[in-house]
Amino acid sequence: MTTTRPHRPTFRKYMLALWLGAALALPAHADNTDLPNLGEDSRQGMTPSQEHQVGESAMLEIRRSGDMLLDPELVAYINQLGGRLVQANGTAIPFTFFVIRDGEVNAFALPGGFVGVYSGLIATTQHESELAAVMAHEISHVTQHHLARMIDAQRMAPWLTLAAMGLAILAAHGGNGDIGMAAAAATSGYVIQRQLDFTYAYEQEADRVGMQTLIASGFDPYAMPIFFGRLQKANRLLEGNAPEFLRTHPVTYKRIADAEERLNNVQYKQIPDSADYLFMRERAIVLQSTDIKALVQRYRGTLADKRYGNLSAQLYGLALAQYTARDLAGAWQSLQKANQAYGDEASHPSLAYLAGSIRLAEGHFDEALKLFRDGEARFPSSRALVYGEVDTLIAARRYDDALKLAQQYAAVYPSDATFYQRQSQIYTAQGKLQLQHVAQGEYYARLHEYTAAIQQLEIAQRQPGDDFYQLSGIDARLKELQRLMSDQKDVKTP
Repeated sequence: MTTTRPHRPTFRKYMLALWLGAALALPAHADNTDLPNLGEDSRQGMTPSQEHQVGESAMLEIRRSGDMLLDPELVAYINQLGGRLVQANGTAIPFTFFVIRDGEVNAFALPGGFVGVYSGLIATTQHESELAAVMAHEISHVTQHHLARMIDAQRMAPWLTLAAMGLAILAAHGGNGDIGMAAAAATSGYVIQRQLDFTYAYEQEADRVGMQTLIASGFDPYAMPIFFGRLQKANRLLEGNAPEFLRTHPVTYKRIADAEERLNNVQYKQIPDSADYLFMRERAIVLQSTDIKALVQRYRGTLADKRYGNLSAQLYGLALAQYTARDLAGAWQSLQKANQAYGDEASHPSLAYLAGSIRLAEGHFDEALKLFRDGEARFPSSRALVYGEVDTLIAARRYDDALKLAQQYAAVYPSDATFYQRQSQIYTAQGKLQLQHVAQGEYYARLHEYTAAIQQLEIAQRQPGDDFYQLSGIDARLKELQRLMSDQKDVKTP
């Protein structure tokens, strides 16, 4: 059922560059070669703010790569699920979860609380507890400061090793992945072996802490060894073409056995999948597809053969695939069947969002507005439905109404860049160029792209206008952004 994108080394190459770049940025120490103790107290070098800065720097590059999937529903779901796990973990670290559009089965964590989940992982899991198990594992890498400690461990390497890593960074950025990998392989075998030792130790600890988090959050802890075992079996069948998760998170029989042993005194209890998970799994499958027409036919086949776990979710997947293929009439028909199969008069926010999106694509603006607004009344926490309403008002050229709504929700969700992006779009349509660049600057500021934000405000300053208060506001905001950019650059590693 999963549609896998063609192999794309670009994302992995620049992730290698980020990792090696973080190591290169740290000074070398020649002493203290003992393996650090596992746990919170073993973190010695990097402060929490420095960890966050390393992670935020990586996030800037990931956003610029174009691989981040900005679908509002998937992003909301993965953050909701991650938030539940973080709360159960009990950590005070603020987390951000995001989705990478890639059919690979993988996930990764960055220092400072950033966790990336590949769409292929969401699409491949058979139950929500399996997805939660992988995410709990990644959360544990962050709370146990594994990544920060691995970066800190590079201080043990001589400068010659770090110089070789620098060559790998330059090669990766230059687009020559073979040179980059060769340069990395040329580094000290001792350091590489120690990194592997760190990896195995960290993976075991992340399994242990992750399983505790899984149990505390009410998910099925048996899902962890079951999913890892299924991946390992797939690895054997694929004869070396292992899922990416196995290459970055080496799963051994001992790890699986250890996970099973931890469950000896845990009573098995079947945990049902949430409707959110069932719909979002189908959404991930559709959004990562590279052959949408073939996927439509695949959905038709599974529905005809009754090879599905949940009828409503399967029909939703078909409707979304048809919508993506611009078969709007077919998408509407399939969506009505999905609503009937769901059987709840209140429906589900994903069904409501797709309904409004179909009518918007058809140009039926009044009906689309009604669908989005009715959905908002039933599901006030769904920001996607608000985005849909704003987009419909813009498409209908009701710019004043769209601006009022975007400003209203920007005040409610001040960190949400989307509402500022929509404001910029509205001001462009109205010919208000100064306000357009101000709004676009606020959009970039919320992504921590301070250079781009400052550029937008500087352009705004040069636009015609004699509103003293507006110009004063631009000047004050410019100074604030310049200070934030300076603070961003001033965060030093110890």
